[in-house]
Amino acid sequence: MFFTVLFLLSSISLSINPNDTLYLSLSEAIIMGQKYSPIQLEAKVDKSSSWLNLASSISRVLPTPSVSVTYTESQSNNFAPITTYKYKTYTGSVGLNQVLFDADVLAGVYKGKLYYDYYQLLAKDKIANLSYNIKVSYFTLGKAHNLYENAVIALKRAEDNYKLAQEKYRLGQLNEFELLRSEIYKTQAELDLLNAEKNLKVCMEDLRRQIGIKEGVTIKPTSTPSVPELKIDWETVFVNILKENILLKSSKKYKSINQMNFVQSIANLLPSIYLFGKSTYSDSLRPSTAADWKDKDVISYGIQLNFPFLEIKSYLLTIANAHNEMRRSRIQLKKSELLLCNNAIHAIFSYQEAKKRLEYAEKNLTLNQQLLQMAQKQYRLGGISQLDLFNAEINFNTAQSSYINALYDAYTSYAQIEYLLGISEPEIR
Repeated sequence: MFFTVLFLLSSISLSINPNDTLYLSLSEAIIMGQKYSPIQLEAKVDKSSSWLNLASSISRVLPTPSVSVTYTESQSNNFAPITTYKYKTYTGSVGLNQVLFDADVLAGVYKGKLYYDYYQLLAKDKIANLSYNIKVSYFTLGKAHNLYENAVIALKRAEDNYKLAQEKYRLGQLNEFELLRSEIYKTQAELDLLNAEKNLKVCMEDLRRQIGIKEGVTIKPTSTPSVPELKIDWETVFVNILKENILLKSSKKYKSINQMNFVQSIANLLPSIYLFGKSTYSDSLRPSTAADWKDKDVISYGIQLNFPFLEIKSYLLTIANAHNEMRRSRIQLKKSELLLCNNAIHAIFSYQEAKKRLEYAEKNLTLNQQLLQMAQKQYRLGGISQLDLFNAEINFNTAQSSYINALYDAYTSYAQIEYLLGISEPEIR
C-alpha cells in the first residue's frame, strides 16, 4: 500500500507542468494534502512526544547505573625540619540503584501512559481535521467550477438573445426599450461571470496551498459529491458525537493528566525506598586491570529510605498549584463539551436543512428547465414577450445555482458530521 501511494504521488507530481490542468479526485487530494501539509508534520511530532513521554516514565522504574572516577593530589608541610609530603589518591565507584517504592515514580508511569494517549489523540485529530478541511476546499472548488460554467452558459445565452433582439430591432419587430433590456441582461450576465471567475480563483488557490500544488496549475475536481442517507435517528448521532469526538476525548485525557498531577503532588510526601549496591576503589596506585580493582575495592549495599515530608513547605505549594490546574482542566472540559454540543446541533440541523433544500432545488430545477424550453419555443413563435423569456432564463439560472449550492452544502454538512464523529481518511505514512 505504501509503495502504491508513493507511485501515485510521484506520477501526479511528474505530470504537472505550469499552465497544465490537473484532474484530481478527492482521494488523491487528501493523499497530497497529507504529504505536503505542515499539519501532517505536526501530527508526527505529537506522536513522537507520546512515545518519548511513555519511554521517559518507564525508564525511571528501571535500574539506574552510576559511575564516578576521582583523582586527588594533596601535600603536607612539616616545619622542623622543612619537609613536603605529596599524596596521590585514585578513587572510583560503580553502583546500581533500584527503586522499590517511590510514589512519584509509580505515578509518573501511569501519567506517561496518559500523556501517550493524549498526544496520540491530538495527532489523530490533526489528521482528521486536515482531511475534513481538504474535503471542504475540494468540493468548494467543485462548486465554484460548476457555478462558473453556469455563468458562462448564462452569458452565452444572454449574448444570443441580444443578437436576436438586435436583429428584431433592425426589422422593426422590437422597440428600443426591449433592446435596451436585452443589453442590460447581457451586461448583468457579464458581471455574474466576473464574480464567478473571482470565486473560482480564490477557491482554487485555497486548495492549491493545502495540497502543495504550484501556481499556474488549474485544478479540476473529478469526484462528484455523494450525500448518503443516514439510517439512524439524529438523537443517536448526537450521542455518538459526544462519545466518539476526538477533541473531546483529548480534553478528557488532559483532565485525567491534571488529576494525576494532583494525586502525584500529594503522594510525593510519602517515603521512598531504594535498593542500592556499590563497588568503591580507593588507593594511591591507579588500577590497571580488573583484578587490581577487585583486590582493593569495598562492596557496599543496602536499602535507602527518603522522607520528603520534612520539606513540607515546598510540597504544599506544589499541591496547591496542581489543584488549581486540575480545576482549570475541569472547566476547560466543560467548555469543550458545550462547544461540541453547539457544533453537533448546528451540523445536524444544517445537514437536515441542506438535504431538504437539495430535494426542493432538484425539483425546482426540473420545473424551471421545462418552463425555459417552453418559453424559448413560445418566444420564437411570438407567443410571449421578451420580458417573459428573460424571466424564464433568469429563473432557470437561479434554479441551477440553487441546486449546485444545495448539493455541495449538503455534502459539506455531512463531512462535518463525519469529522465530529471521529471518522477520517486513513493516514498516509
